[in-house]
Amino acid sequence: MAAYSGPRLNGNMLASKFAVGTRKKIENIFAIAFRHKHDSLVLSALGCGAFKNPPGHVAELFRSVIEQYAGFFRRITFAILDDHNSGRFFNPEGNFQPFVALLDGVVITPLSPMSTPLTIFGPYRLLSDGVTTSDVCICNKLLCKFGATCFELSDRTHAKEYFHPPRCPYVATKGKCPLTDNVVHMHSFVHRAHCRYGGECREIDDEKHAREFEHPSSCPDGGKCGSTSDEHLKQYRHLPLCEDGLQCLKFKRHDQAHCDTCRHCVLNCPFGSHCTYIHSKQHRDKYAHPVPPPCQFTPFSCKLYTKYLHCGDRKNLDEYIQNHCLDSAHICPLGRNCQDKDELHLEKTIHIPRYMCPDDDKCTKLTNEDHLNTYTHSKVPDIRELCKYADGCFDRRKAEHVTEYRHAARFEHSGILSYFNMNNGINFVENQKNMIERIIQYVKDQKWIPLPSWTVPDDILNWIRTVQPVHRCNQVIFESILLHGHVMSREYMLNLKKANFVANSVLQHSRMRCVRELQEKVVAEHAKMYVTALVQRYFASKGFIGGKIPDATAGPPVPSADIQDELTSLERDIAKQETFLSNALSRKDLEAIRIKSDEIAEASINLHTNRAGIGYSSDKHLGTDKTVFSILGPHLGHYYGDIFIVFKRDILHHPDANFTIQAATSIASGSAFQLRPWLGTHPATIQEQIEFFNKCKLNCSIPGYEYAAALELIAFTSQHFALNSMNTTLDKILERWFNVDSHLTIEGHLPQLIPLSYIEHIYIPQNLYDSLSVTSQKTMHATFKNSFTLVPHDGIPVQPQNPHGPKPPTQSREDLQNFVVEELRKKFIERVRNPSWTSVQGAAITMPFTDFADTYVLPLTISQAYQQYCYANHHRPKGKAYYIYWQVVGGDMILTLSNKSVLSKETKSNLRCLSCYIAGKGPSSDTTYHEYFSYINGSSPFQHPVLREHGKFAAKSNQFFVGCNTDYLMTFCLEVQFADGTVTLSHAGPNSIYNHEKISFQSDKTQLDLEDLEYIHISCGSRIVPVRNLMVCFEKQPDLHPTFDKDFSSIPSASSKEPTHFNIVPQKRNKTTELIPCHDNVNCLLQHSRRRGPAHNAVYSHPCSFSELCAAKEAHLTHEPHNSPMCKHDKKCKQINDPFHRAECRHANLPDFLIPCRHQNTCYDDSFEHRTEFSHGEQVYKKSSSSSASKERRGHDDALIPCRYGSKCKGINSSKHCREYSHLKSDE
Repeated sequence: MAAYSGPRLNGNMLASKFAVGTRKKIENIFAIAFRHKHDSLVLSALGCGAFKNPPGHVAELFRSVIEQYAGFFRRITFAILDDHNSGRFFNPEGNFQPFVALLDGVVITPLSPMSTPLTIFGPYRLLSDGVTTSDVCICNKLLCKFGATCFELSDRTHAKEYFHPPRCPYVATKGKCPLTDNVVHMHSFVHRAHCRYGGECREIDDEKHAREFEHPSSCPDGGKCGSTSDEHLKQYRHLPLCEDGLQCLKFKRHDQAHCDTCRHCVLNCPFGSHCTYIHSKQHRDKYAHPVPPPCQFTPFSCKLYTKYLHCGDRKNLDEYIQNHCLDSAHICPLGRNCQDKDELHLEKTIHIPRYMCPDDDKCTKLTNEDHLNTYTHSKVPDIRELCKYADGCFDRRKAEHVTEYRHAARFEHSGILSYFNMNNGINFVENQKNMIERIIQYVKDQKWIPLPSWTVPDDILNWIRTVQPVHRCNQVIFESILLHGHVMSREYMLNLKKANFVANSVLQHSRMRCVRELQEKVVAEHAKMYVTALVQRYFASKGFIGGKIPDATAGPPVPSADIQDELTSLERDIAKQETFLSNALSRKDLEAIRIKSDEIAEASINLHTNRAGIGYSSDKHLGTDKTVFSILGPHLGHYYGDIFIVFKRDILHHPDANFTIQAATSIASGSAFQLRPWLGTHPATIQEQIEFFNKCKLNCSIPGYEYAAALELIAFTSQHFALNSMNTTLDKILERWFNVDSHLTIEGHLPQLIPLSYIEHIYIPQNLYDSLSVTSQKTMHATFKNSFTLVPHDGIPVQPQNPHGPKPPTQSREDLQNFVVEELRKKFIERVRNPSWTSVQGAAITMPFTDFADTYVLPLTISQAYQQYCYANHHRPKGKAYYIYWQVVGGDMILTLSNKSVLSKETKSNLRCLSCYIAGKGPSSDTTYHEYFSYINGSSPFQHPVLREHGKFAAKSNQFFVGCNTDYLMTFCLEVQFADGTVTLSHAGPNSIYNHEKISFQSDKTQLDLEDLEYIHISCGSRIVPVRNLMVCFEKQPDLHPTFDKDFSSIPSASSKEPTHFNIVPQKRNKTTELIPCHDNVNCLLQHSRRRGPAHNAVYSHPCSFSELCAAKEAHLTHEPHNSPMCKHDKKCKQINDPFHRAECRHANLPDFLIPCRHQNTCYDDSFEHRTEFSHGEQVYKKSSSSSASKERRGHDDALIPCRYGSKCKGINSSKHCREYSHLKSDE
């Protein structure tokens, strides 16, 4: 049988096609000899002479076939002669020496009998049943040139057409191949990898998967097997588990036919005592856990366990506390950091391994409750103790205090910002779009230099995202604010002559909000009637009737007979309400209501006696007199007063808030159209001016507002300095800002009645503070304490209203303004450079209790949100779904989606609603948990009382808050899927780690078409409900769905006999096979090759691109920790397509290393998406902690075939050549 003549070589090896063919020729020689009953063979160095076959490789192929035929022949002799064909490039050492070195005197022992399908011994090939053998056949198909490395081995069509090598006989007989480092052997026999999941493989019955991977045999106990140990489940394949488990009626009846097809047992939970699904009843029914059933209050609300933890001698505790803590499992407050080795502790507690904060001790978010409740920090407990002062604690901004205590949201978000639907009819998404397009068109028309790709610099966007509204006022108004407990619009001040308005101020005062009983509807209604009567009595006693101010020169007012009768009636009403309230409130709280009612009534009279503030007729036309005026950023409006009030950022996200570039009055006067010519022409009529003003408004709860505002500021700055370019900087914007009147910056229009809890800081001149009344000073200290600054420059009590401009008329006031403005500038710039992790997004509102009689519509519809997403991202969402996220304190609220506004006066016959009710926690004792039903239903919010009475909902749950931190803002997600009509309510944020309850139902399109739902409403029941960060998304937000570390295993169970190791970082897993690190590291192309990848990956290991965060670990990949910081820009990073940057900084949900593109530096695809996924020849290396790079490379080189040309090889710079051949230097 002739060899190949002049076959193609790869170095000193036959190319794949010729290696496969040569081995088959040798195999045919042996088969023919056996067929003719010869017991000995005399062979030659097949083709190693004139035909130029490499003798080393041919000798290896001979040995491979000899091992296959071991036991079939008594002796094999090679007759080899080095003749004139020796010493050439393919056989520099001749032919004799390679054969002697490999085969001389070798005795091959026959393999043990085998029954593995598709294996071969001698000439016999076992068929797929593992019993029948095929006839001896020289060749009945074309040879696949890729041999055992063929990627299409499992392709039936390909397999029918081409002949492939058999499976490895060593694996068939010994279970493991000893020749995995032998290239010829690996190319000559198919090596199926053992499935790493063993009997637990979910694809064990998949034919294609079964052809590629080895799986264990069936358990001999069949359906009777009750073993749930991990080792047993992996060792054998098992029958499927019955869905009903041990509760199955057929199992209880011993139905043999059913029991032969299913197993009935409870499996061990794969997470053991680290299970975060421990509160799920469905999960507990399916899996057994090594701890008792959990306390439903753990981890945040179990008072008994808190006492248990803090008791020095627990044996002296009350028995009911001990029984509770020993009968129920609790979540350990230290989580993965726990170092308590006590057996009882390990037996009774669950250790939830939350992910470590990537910044850990360098974390800058330690004052953020959500961050601390989501990530583990090495020096901070996962579950911190509850601070008794809640969010009224003055130390809650200090990291050292917050890392020890968590703070309930009781006061900070409880201030009610009344809702008047002031932005009704305004399409903020359309406003944004029109602003952007106007400026882009103007830049084109004027031939300005545009922004590169119209991308706004991040620092300008962050400035707009972080600046806060600043309000200025004089001393008279400031004292009124302190006494009323609110910052008020001009219109609201004028309404304080009405008793019901004053009563609202009294009940919304910070002192009253501390009275918990006043948050209950019935008590609050009686309190409202009581305070109204008190105010009316005070007004009447002072002669302040109908808003008319009594003549101070006429002496004390003498009440008329009618007034006297009214006073008598009021006294009866007051006495009646006092009788009720004295049983509901403490004497101290009732006295506070009386005192505060008189104080605020007196302040209201004084406010009308000494009117102050600025008012313009155009403000009344445009409606801005109904809002609180502010500047978004440093406020240079000295003509408003010398006291600066800085509001919290949240207030800009209220549905009634908005802001404009320039003051509203500039629209009426026409100056806006002169200074910003892209706006067009000045509207002539008042109605047209109002309409245009509404089209200039932006709202911070609408995505994309910052981009539109940024373009306006950039264009305004360029126009001011005549730059004729949009390429400006934040410094240039601020240069203009500090040199123009504040009416020419950003004007904020805030809700008309703002509680003091929305004030973040106050700057007041020392001389004005000294002139405040004692009551006002006490109020400042009690309410703000560390949140006000006494400025060492003099101000004036009542400011002159002229002249306008950025500079005050006197030096002392200019020094005062410069001091405050510089403080604000530094504060805002710092936030620009280090954006807050808790920056507010979406809508924010605190709703008063209305028992669902009132509802609030958001200024953004579903279709508007969709349009904004498409416009901002230049593409449609990938899926047909949207997600609504929001945060709530306490619950008892409804989020409603409807096809029409429920506030509309139109007929409601065609109104379709989807209501999502978040229940409040019900009354619970220390050990008995109770919760009202939360639900989803196709009904309006007004139907809630009836639905609650009958308890019939489309989907419901009364386990929705089990395990949750209900003391702080709870985050929820409503997922609406158009494809199948599924609506799902679930937890997001930190609570989603501990509670996995989902309320879900499938909508009937004939009854409720989800695609018709357009408007978003919120309403609440019998308590005040703060709602924050309500936003509509068209992609699931990964940051809002934290999970736990499923690979964590460093805390042992109580029954573990192994030494205990307590590491903050999870221990590294041992590799299942000893693979050689590939010297190309993450840049290896072969590992991704369809044809050559499987054989290469069976020998060499590569770093996983996701490092230790990988969710599906593969055998040939290593998963060592990648100790790199998170990129501060994360997914907005402009270097996200740079392989070196990706290796140096992490980005959420993205791999640490790019996949090497097969085209490398010749790739023609320059798209950002492609370059974000693939690298192109950049030599990025993953550092190994187990060995040095040089050792890895040397170990890899030792496994390669030595190139006969050594360091003089011409192909030494070829990466493809070097993957197969090593090149020793001369000194080696």
